[in-house]
Amino acid sequence: MKVTSTEEYGIRCLLRVGMQPEGDLISAQSVADREGLSVAYAQKLLRMLAQADLITSHRGASGGFALSRPVEHISLGDAVRALGGMLDVEGLCKNHTGNHHVCCHSDNCGLRPVWSCLSDFVLATFDAIPLALMMGREQDVALALQALKPAPIHVAQVDPSETSLPA
Repeated sequence: MKVTSTEEYGIRCLLRVGMQPEGDLISAQSVADREGLSVAYAQKLLRMLAQADLITSHRGASGGFALSRPVEHISLGDAVRALGGMLDVEGLCKNHTGNHHVCCHSDNCGLRPVWSCLSDFVLATFDAIPLALMMGREQDVALALQALKPAPIHVAQVDPSETSLPA
């Protein structure tokens, strides 16, 4: 799985805002300094999070950012969606056509359901992880995430002679 810098730093910015005591604001400058980012980049990420209504922006000399709702009601999935992530299965099919105008497997693709299943699983997992959990100690977070590990998938064996790929 590939995590973009926008997702990594955006989630870190969201966590930084979430660490503020209730009612306290944190400036973009403070977020940038604490996360080792440029102020412009932190502002861009904070704007993305605000547009998704995960944080609120307060203007003025004593302004800054605060969460728009309690940490228990914001998920990692909310953050990833706000930052432009998630596997776009249809985009994969449209963007990976080889030398053809349309993918040669568009009528019968055994790969598309795999990407779709994985995308759904990842999104459901992200949605199950609240921001509140990620604000804990690393070992506590790791222990809590053990419950989210999936059981192995057992797929019935398919006789290759019964399947066909488009010519």
